[in-house]
Amino acid sequence: MNEYHSLLNELSARFPMVGIAMTHHNNTRGQPMSFKDFPYLPSLYNSLPEEGADIQKAVQTGLSEAMIIMTLYDAGWRGRIVGYILPTFAVRDRFVAQRINRILEQSKTYRSFLPSNSRGDRWELGNNKLKRFGSGTLMFLGSNTAVDFVEFSADTIIIDEFDQCDPANLAKARDRLRASSDPRLYRLGNPTLPNQGICKLYEESDKRAWFSRCDRCGAWQNLDWFNNFVRQDDNGKYIPRDPAVKPMQNWTNLQRQIRPVCTKCNQPFNRNIQGEWIARASQSRRAGYIISRLDVLSQNTGDLFKEWILAQSDINRLSTFYTSVLGQGFEYSGARITLDHLRECATTKPEYNTDFGGGDDYENILVSLGVDVGSVLNAVLSICALDEDGEIYRKTILVGAYRNFEEIQDLIIRYRVNCCVVDSMPEMRKGQELRDWATREFSSCYVWLARFYPTARISTDDYGRKLNWRERVVTVDRTQVMDATFEEITSVRRSLPIDAFNMLGFVQQMCAPVRVLDSEKGRIRWEEGSNPDHFRLADVYDRVAFDLLQQQGSYSSG
Repeated sequence: MNEYHSLLNELSARFPMVGIAMTHHNNTRGQPMSFKDFPYLPSLYNSLPEEGADIQKAVQTGLSEAMIIMTLYDAGWRGRIVGYILPTFAVRDRFVAQRINRILEQSKTYRSFLPSNSRGDRWELGNNKLKRFGSGTLMFLGSNTAVDFVEFSADTIIIDEFDQCDPANLAKARDRLRASSDPRLYRLGNPTLPNQGICKLYEESDKRAWFSRCDRCGAWQNLDWFNNFVRQDDNGKYIPRDPAVKPMQNWTNLQRQIRPVCTKCNQPFNRNIQGEWIARASQSRRAGYIISRLDVLSQNTGDLFKEWILAQSDINRLSTFYTSVLGQGFEYSGARITLDHLRECATTKPEYNTDFGGGDDYENILVSLGVDVGSVLNAVLSICALDEDGEIYRKTILVGAYRNFEEIQDLIIRYRVNCCVVDSMPEMRKGQELRDWATREFSSCYVWLARFYPTARISTDDYGRKLNWRERVVTVDRTQVMDATFEEITSVRRSLPIDAFNMLGFVQQMCAPVRVLDSEKGRIRWEEGSNPDHFRLADVYDRVAFDLLQQQGSYSSG
């Protein structure tokens, strides 16, 4: 036992952060730290330059825990003032309450750094913003609160989820280090777009990556999804490189791991703990690291392949795979709906014509309606239908342009519409009147006013959807919901009447928006230019109404 403690003491002296992790730190679940599945972490702990670093990472790679340990080490053992910055004060409050406070309470050593009462039998955790810790100070800040960035000075600043933070306030973060004789700045996060945010910082760094060793030929390589794990066959379909994985009709039934294939000997090998950080642009003075889920030994690569296959027809899933699994920025610009895409939606399932009448046939069918407001009112009306496999899809019955809201009321009555989503601008009053009319005169129909507002991709709701039931307002992220309708059309997961192409302006307006990268603001958006896109927006609102209907009722088989 004495020998064990002496080894721990030696470890702590030579590699302080690793020593603290192994001897004093329990993770958020209350479990002792283990590097068994994260072979890159110990050497990262030891190689992090004291002046700072930029880290581009996938999710659940152990980096946030490493930054917490660094925060406590710098404040408690070194007596430094540490500012830990998160995207918003709400995220800050959850982070401190659910992670920091829990970690402090679980460790006798950490508790000894906290202020205690006169008897020494109770310790003070402090509040969510400020904590005394040993001779140092811990500050937890939300990047959306400007006043936080003008009233403190720090020795170490850690910016977590860099791409989600307010860039205007982050620009002031360096100023908070000016009074320190030993300033250190660490920035880390899950990436969003290439050459933006944390991706840009990594590209400007010395670009360190974790290189694994092939246990067959000894070659060192940074594991890459395309170079080591998957390839495209002659038909352009993705298949595993591992020759032991036999072709399957349905890859989602895959039950086994996929081994990486060495880029040198072209043989599969087992991921293992042998590896090292190698800088690929050593001329840069700033240190940078990139970490993917491929480097995590407990990650089931067969599950990743199934996730990859499912993502091929879904932009949001594909984006999530790149950013959350591979730790890479994702951009899918230049996409647009084409005439061929629309024709497939009209011809793949049994063909049908527009129903201009409505009537009692819609009494027991869930009906959605989307309305875009302009010089005329463009409308898309659909029903919930089931395909041959029992999957729900959006079957559009009618597209049209109408002169006034009285004609929209007539549509709601004739087609027994259950949910209508209408553009709240520019005629908010008219939209409110339609909402109030439905409440009084046609209570079986819920009318919602739609607003667009940017929402982070981390949102757990569909396309950032938020509901205000009191005002009957639905808020969605414009880019995300247009992505969703684009995928619905290109993957033919909805249908159109065969004569919809005769409607003046329908095809042109559906095809007008293009998905582009706004490099100035560092985000993707759909841009229609000078071309009208009223039917495209009406289709978006109909999709929102259609999705709201999934919360109630049953489905048609029509």
